[in-house]
Amino acid sequence: MTSVESIDLMDLRPFAAGTDHALFAHLRDDDPLHWNAEPGGPGFWSVTRYEDVKAVASNHEDFTVAQGTQIASRRAEGEGARSIHHVDPPEHGPLRGLVTPHVRPVKLKSLERDIAAVIDGLLDDTVGRPDIDFVANVSSQLPLVMIGRLLGAPLADCPNLLRWTNQMASEDPDYSEGPQTAVAARDEVFGYFRALEKLRRECPAEDLVSVLTAAELDGLPLSRGYLDAYYLILMVAGNETTRNLLSGGVNLLAENPQWWDFMRENPAKIRVVVEEMVRMVSPVLSMRRTATRDLELHAKQISAGDKVVMWFCSANRDERVFEKPETFIGNRFPNEHLGFGWGAHACLGSNLAKMEARLFFTRVIERNLQIDVLAEPNRLQSNFFRGIKTLPVTIGERR
Repeated sequence: MTSVESIDLMDLRPFAAGTDHALFAHLRDDDPLHWNAEPGGPGFWSVTRYEDVKAVASNHEDFTVAQGTQIASRRAEGEGARSIHHVDPPEHGPLRGLVTPHVRPVKLKSLERDIAAVIDGLLDDTVGRPDIDFVANVSSQLPLVMIGRLLGAPLADCPNLLRWTNQMASEDPDYSEGPQTAVAARDEVFGYFRALEKLRRECPAEDLVSVLTAAELDGLPLSRGYLDAYYLILMVAGNETTRNLLSGGVNLLAENPQWWDFMRENPAKIRVVVEEMVRMVSPVLSMRRTATRDLELHAKQISAGDKVVMWFCSANRDERVFEKPETFIGNRFPNEHLGFGWGAHACLGSNLAKMEARLFFTRVIERNLQIDVLAEPNRLQSNFFRGIKTLPVTIGERR
């Protein structure tokens, strides 16, 4: 067995191979507060048990987001800019509250017919074709269209939103030539949304760019940094969460086909199956905090200023909380997973992602279709998102 000292969570090969779960199981048992060296950085602590991850995510006084939320000390919106992602409570609440009413389940319900229509269009385009890439043709397209609509981006611009998302979400060589790629994509995003913002100031519409452009905090318009960061977060999170959930969910069902039958026989339980997909896929693998004071955890000393990384993917397979955590149990209940984070900074788009997934599997079943996975997924090289780059499938009439 690999020694815990030798486990390096900056090595992306286990994530790309889908074998990282074994490493996290080892850490949960034998080194629940794990120190990791970091090339070009100071290193970081990892918390891998469910209760520890939840505790760190809930404690903004001891673990701040102000110094960054990814392992590397980089900020997508640029150094010095104010960002919803890098603001702790109580300042964070009013800023998040500008968008929260627009992504609540009761608000999103009005989009169900539109989402189902987009799904039907995607299925119409893919049913019967001999070999398609589920990611390129389906799982990336559904959230792309919907987040474009929510933001107010014209459909013709959505391919750019996808390209920018891929370039900023990881440094996978299929998408990126290095950190400079993300910087260039960020600048393009800023330019695009500032132009869209100008249009919305002149002619407001029913979209989130209009909402944010007109929003005020303490009687003042949102700062440039807040606006830029909001656009980035909504674009990236709105695409990545659903794409990864759908792709990972279809792959899980290929490995556990009995749950297709369960959903066909229990359509009201599809939402429960989706929750189990979220737990096992864990679309967002990790988030980082920075210790604000000296602390002790698991008999080890965390110093003020140390990075502390919460591994949601590990928490979601913690045998201390979940029975048979490595088994896909579609009717698992309760299922208090941390698949979309926890606490004040939990994913804003989680309700939309789960609704899109529920409606997708519902329409596949209602149309009496089946999805056959033809080969192993080509996984994203990332310790931030649990992504699949390509997944060859056929979609056809159920046999």
